[in-house]
Amino acid sequence: MKRVYIDPQHRGQQLGEKLLAALEAKARQRDCHTLRLETGIHQHAAITLYTRNGYQTRCAFAPYQPDPLSVFMEKPLFADLRSAAL
Repeated sequence: MKRVYIDPQHRGQQLGEKLLAALEAKARQRDCHTLRLETGIHQHAAITLYTRNGYQTRCAFAPYQPDPLSVFMEKPLFADLRSAAL
């Protein structure tokens, strides 16, 4: 995803959640194991959305360089099979 925003008049309808869930489902179908993203430190709604949906902060990843104005996040899409057996 790149520069995705929900128009203010359409917010509050869980559209961000639905879009993110659809993206994750498609990525799983394509056997992607991890999703990574970069967003700005002032994008509080986006950071909250990603955190609420299981994304965790991480260090910068290629092609990005560390940037004090960026937040880097990732989410594994498949549970560890060892923990699933417990």
